[in-house]
Amino acid sequence: MKFRTEIESGHSPHKIGLKTGIVTIGSCFSDVLGDYLVSNKRDCLSNPFGTVYNLVSIQDLVLNALEEKNMDESLITAHSGQFFHYLYHSSFWGKDVPDLRQKIKSAEQEAAKKLKPADYLIITLGTAWVYALKDSATIVSNCHKQPAEHFEKRLLSLEEQKAAFRNIRSILKKFNPDIRFILTVSPVRHIKDSIKLNAASKSALRWLCHELESDFDDVEYFPSFEIMMDDLRDYRFYKSDLIHPNEMAEEYILQHFSETYFDKGLKDFIIEWSKIRASLTHRPFNPEGEAHQKLLKKILVKMKNLNDTVNLEAEINDLNQRIIHLDS
Repeated sequence: MKFRTEIESGHSPHKIGLKTGIVTIGSCFSDVLGDYLVSNKRDCLSNPFGTVYNLVSIQDLVLNALEEKNMDESLITAHSGQFFHYLYHSSFWGKDVPDLRQKIKSAEQEAAKKLKPADYLIITLGTAWVYALKDSATIVSNCHKQPAEHFEKRLLSLEEQKAAFRNIRSILKKFNPDIRFILTVSPVRHIKDSIKLNAASKSALRWLCHELESDFDDVEYFPSFEIMMDDLRDYRFYKSDLIHPNEMAEEYILQHFSETYFDKGLKDFIIEWSKIRASLTHRPFNPEGEAHQKLLKKILVKMKNLNDTVNLEAEINDLNQRIIHLDS
């Protein structure tokens, strides 16, 4: 008997390899995916604008960065002596407006530098519900704890979201005609909207992804939402808040992503790299003992061999210092 609705990994013809440049943007699952890629030495910029839940805000952030627009200071707000911007995550704050402006400009420059030559932009969509300022109808990325009466909550239409994606795609194609897009719906449930409204939102996002994948041959959909909702249909795969996938669920979803998109060279590298990382995290009984010194030197040889494949200079320098220090 089968007790699970298992989802088989896909087989994308467009693979991510050892030289692929990637940017992830979107909800907190973009951090999970981006951090996984970074930890495996991929050329990946993970969520440069912080957590962003809706596609219109993602559009605004990407266009601001690539078009080098001046920050709209009418969207600055403040509380508890700190300054924030309605288009940016709360991790972007300043002690004053110039401080905030500089932090946002630095993030935009870094994002533009990575987006322009990127091979892939991976967008994780969190919700189709948005909050718009009543006085300007501007959709915000974060309400920054301002009074609820300042905002109007509404569900983005399919056409609004399709237009936002077309704008993102259009400007990126000007810099890099070969860039590809992977879309996914976040497996995190937004139950503050209520279970019913979360379902309406996720349905709208899934419909959007289906439409975009049908409309553009450079767009693919990865089913992280379906893996969580159907394959891992059990609360043992959730954190204690019963909203976020736990570590086991994240690893399972990332395994599916790897099987779908990683080429053989990258898969082989990750296997070898994971062994090295495990060895480096081992806590020896005697760090200065001969046995541990031999282990460190063996690891150093392996890292130097891999350095021809990926840039491990920082890790090699750190290990060299440990060996030199222990030998002295």
